[in-house]
Amino acid sequence: MSKPLLLPRRLFPHCVPGAGRMRAISPLSTSHRHQPQPLPRPLLATKSDIEYCRMLVQRHDYDNYLVSLFSPRLVREAVWAVRAMNIELVRVAHTTTNDITAQMRYSYWRDAVNSLYSDHPVQTPVFRAVYDAVQRYGMSKTWLRRLVSEREKTSARAPFNTVADVEKYGERAFACLIHPHLEALGVRDMHADNAARAIGVATAVMNFSRSLPAVLLQGRCDLPAELISKHNVDLESLYAHPRPTPELQEAVYEFATKGYTRLCGVAEIYIPSSPVQGFPALLAAVPVKEWLERLERAEFNVFDARLQRRSFRVLWMLWRASRKGTWLDASNYKS
Repeated sequence: MSKPLLLPRRLFPHCVPGAGRMRAISPLSTSHRHQPQPLPRPLLATKSDIEYCRMLVQRHDYDNYLVSLFSPRLVREAVWAVRAMNIELVRVAHTTTNDITAQMRYSYWRDAVNSLYSDHPVQTPVFRAVYDAVQRYGMSKTWLRRLVSEREKTSARAPFNTVADVEKYGERAFACLIHPHLEALGVRDMHADNAARAIGVATAVMNFSRSLPAVLLQGRCDLPAELISKHNVDLESLYAHPRPTPELQEAVYEFATKGYTRLCGVAEIYIPSSPVQGFPALLAAVPVKEWLERLERAEFNVFDARLQRRSFRVLWMLWRASRKGTWLDASNYKS
């Protein structure tokens, strides 16, 4: 299927040069004007705990590991702790064989999150590191509890019926990883929170598109039913023999467009209104944008092997965005 490259220009019809720009920030910074709060309780995490979290994120969430490098050192450690907690939560669904065991493990995680706000937190490397992040930055329990509840829902999630269902899921399941990063940077702002939710939606679109070849082999499809029906995608045929088809590519194209337009809204509406010190957390949009643009170059064929490889352009794009204060470039502006 030959389709013109539409995402960067068509999805930004209203862009004008200079929109969505912020004052540049220094990448790989070890200092920041935001100072951690006075510590109400002694810290617990050791250097080996922090290193464990760092390595876990670097190995299993590499793109967001790169994002973390553009925050001050102590903020990076807080981000690694929360991201490592997410990785261990995701493992619960992959390593449990029955619902009863899964429920017991999620119950343990809920109790463990509650312990972070007491004098006796659970003693594991990840929880000691998260505990220190809570003590330094006053991270809201809301986001950590939501992280557990959304991962629990994911393990028993029904197929999505509409794109709006995916958007609602992304706002809750993925944005709750960005909100703690904002809080660690000292930002509690409505516009920044709206940006985090929009990036969460785009992240959900990317993740469900990227995992489509694997889930089709399992007899599932994470594309919304309304897109499957609209584009006459033959799921039974794809379950039997997963492969690119024109109908599937059209559905993926429309799905990806939804995610990319959310990133447009973040850059054009929320970024200019958000505190500049929160921008390192919102750089989480950059790896999503990069992957969606690769999907476009592959003509929305999710089976293209290049889409499963790590891109070395992400670090450069993060550095450029941090210097410019925006992730938009010339190709995103109306000619």
